[in-house]
Amino acid sequence: MSETRKVDVLVVGAGPTGLLLASELARRGVGVRLIEKLTSPAEHSRALAVLPRTMEMMDQLGLANAFTAPGHKAKGICFYGRDRKEAFRSSMNELPSEFLFFLLLPQTETEMILVDHARKVGVEIERGVGFVSMVQNEQGVLATLERMDGSTEKIAASYVVGCDGSHSAVRQAAGLEFQGGGYDQSWLLADLVLDPALDRNWLHGFTSINGPIFFFPLPKNIWRIVLLRQRGQIATTEVSMNEIVEILKKNHLGHLRARDPSWLAGFGIQHRRTLHIRGGRVFLCGDAAHVHSPAGGQGMNMGLGDAFNLGWKLAHVIHGNAQDEILDSYEEERTPVINSVMRMTDQMTKLITATDGPRVWIREWVLPIVAKMGFAAKMAMRLSQLSLGYPHSSIVLPGKVVAGAKPGERVPPLSFSDLATKRVSRTPDLFAKGKIVFLVMPDLGIGSQGMREVMDRRSDLIDWQWMINKGAGKPAEARSGELVWVDEDGKVRQELGVEDHPSYALLRPDGIVMARGELCETQLMQDFLCRVFGKEFKGGG
Repeated sequence: MSETRKVDVLVVGAGPTGLLLASELARRGVGVRLIEKLTSPAEHSRALAVLPRTMEMMDQLGLANAFTAPGHKAKGICFYGRDRKEAFRSSMNELPSEFLFFLLLPQTETEMILVDHARKVGVEIERGVGFVSMVQNEQGVLATLERMDGSTEKIAASYVVGCDGSHSAVRQAAGLEFQGGGYDQSWLLADLVLDPALDRNWLHGFTSINGPIFFFPLPKNIWRIVLLRQRGQIATTEVSMNEIVEILKKNHLGHLRARDPSWLAGFGIQHRRTLHIRGGRVFLCGDAAHVHSPAGGQGMNMGLGDAFNLGWKLAHVIHGNAQDEILDSYEEERTPVINSVMRMTDQMTKLITATDGPRVWIREWVLPIVAKMGFAAKMAMRLSQLSLGYPHSSIVLPGKVVAGAKPGERVPPLSFSDLATKRVSRTPDLFAKGKIVFLVMPDLGIGSQGMREVMDRRSDLIDWQWMINKGAGKPAEARSGELVWVDEDGKVRQELGVEDHPSYALLRPDGIVMARGELCETQLMQDFLCRVFGKEFKGGG
C-alpha cells in the first residue's frame, strides 16, 4: 500500500477557475496539487466573454496584455427589434474602468494563458487523475484519487476545493445538493465566416420568430452565432449549416451569408446552484457551485471571481496569519453575488426568448425607451460585474464613508507615481506583494505611531504603503523598503481618503476596499483586525 501524501490544498478541476485558484495559492507559498480527469484540454469552448471586472483582476496579476493580445474588443451590445432596426445599445464606453470593452476570447485561449501563469508560480496540471471520494474531519480531508490505469492514491489535504464543473465529483462527495433545473429550450452555436459581416466593434442581438439570434465577433474574422432552435428539438440533435442558413433566411437575416464553419454544436442550458459553497474543509467554486443561462456572458467570470475571493483567505489561514473563521466569509460574500447574477441571467433569458405576452411588449417597446433614460448605463455596470461587491460582509468595516469607494466595493482605477523612481503607477501596483495593503495618506503635524503598533503585529499579513500629496516629500516615518506613492492630482485621496484628515485605506488582495478611516482610529482598527483575523501575530517585516 502506497504512503499517503500530504498537501495544503487539493484543487480538483483545471479549467480557468481551478487554474486561477491554484496559482493564487502557489504564489503565496501554499502547497497545492491541481488534478484534472481529462487527459487533454478541450478543443472547443462555449465561454467567450472576459468582462471588465475580470480584466481588472487579470491586470492585478500582470496578465492583462496576455489576454488582450489574442482577444477581440467589443464596445458593447446592440439589440434589434423585429423590424431589424436598432432598438437600443448598451455601451461599455462610460464604465469607471480602464477596460471599456467585452473581451471576446475563446475559453481555450484563456486556459492557455492561465496554464502558463500557473507554471510560472510552480503549478503543473496532473492530467488523467480523477477525484473518487473523501472523508473529512476537523484536521483535514483524506481524498482518494484514481489514475487512468486504475491505480489509486490517498492524499491528505488540509482543504479540498472543487472546481470540477457542473457534474462535480467533489460536490457529490460533500453531499451538497445541486438544486434547480433546465430550460425547456434547445440552442445551437456555430463558429463561422459571415459575408458580409456585421460591425465587429459590437455584439449583436436580434429577436426572431422562435427566439433570439446573437452574433459575437471573434479573433481572426470569425463570428459565433448562437440561436434558439425550433420548439421540440432536443439539445443533442445534430446541427447542420442548412439549419442555420434557413433560420437566418426565415428571420430576414439571409443577407448575412454564413459559410466555412469551424464548429457546430447543439446545447441546452441549466439553472442550478448549491445552497452552500462551503462544507467544513471543502469548498466549491465556479460551475461546481452554480450554473446558469449564458445570457450576459457571466459564467466563467463568476468562477474566476470565486477563485479570486477564496485564494488569499485560504493562504493566510494555512500560514497561520488568520483563523479558520475567516473562510466563512467566502460563502457569506459570494452567495449574494451568485443570487444576483442568477436572477439577472434568468430574467434576461425569459425576456429575450419570449414569443408572446407582456415580455414581448417590454422587450420591443419599453426597453428602447428606458434605455435612453439611463437603463443602458446601469445594464452595462451589471454586465461588466463592476457593480458587484461585498458591502455587508463581516470582514468589511463600514465606517462613516460618504464619498469615493466605500468598504466592500472594488478599488477603482487610480493613477499616481513612485516617489523613488518617478514611474507612473496604477492600482495593480499597490498589490504587487499579494498582501493586504494599508495605504496611509498623511498630513502635517500628525504622526502614525499608534497605528504602527497595530500594524507591526501583523506585518506578515499587511503591507504598509504611503500615498503623499504632490510636493510633500518623503514622510519622516517611512521605513526602508516601504513604497511611497505620490498622488499627483489629488484624485487618490478623493477616492480613498478622508478629506482634511490624516487617513488610511485598508485594501484586500482581491481588490476590495476593506476599511477606510482616519489615522487616529487605532483602537477601532485594532478591534477590527482582531475580530477578522483572530489573535495577534508578530510578523517578520
